[in-house]
Amino acid sequence: MWSIIVGVCAFFSASLIGIWLKKRQNDKCEFYKDFYNYLSFAEEKIAYERMPLSDIKRRFRGDSVAFRDAIEGKEVSVALPKEEILSVREYLDTIGTTDADTQLASLRSKCSELEKKLEGDVAKWKKESALYFKLCVLAGCALFVILA
Repeated sequence: MWSIIVGVCAFFSASLIGIWLKKRQNDKCEFYKDFYNYLSFAEEKIAYERMPLSDIKRRFRGDSVAFRDAIEGKEVSVALPKEEILSVREYLDTIGTTDADTQLASLRSKCSELEKKLEGDVAKWKKESALYFKLCVLAGCALFVILA
């Protein structure tokens, strides 16, 4: 009887680990999508309305809590290498430091770079997140069979 209970606990533990890994990968996707959306939003507002950066930051609504923290200069908690987070922060800090035309060119360039990254990496991360979840559930099933 106890072996079945232990097996069920092992199955659910492995499944929860799979859910956690899947969420980490999805957080990466949301972070980069919000980064792209923020740059597109900033480009539009600077080009047509000459909106100040403080208003752009205030008006932007993104899905990723980690990206909102990056905009505000807080500690970012997303499963990305420190170098990538630092490069995002450095780029966000440079927005608004040059004249509007130079800034628009920089935003367009970064948007096209991010668009390429989104096409390749985000699709890969979504596949990996589904794979991690399925592998963890499978490992949980195997543990259940072994322990029960």
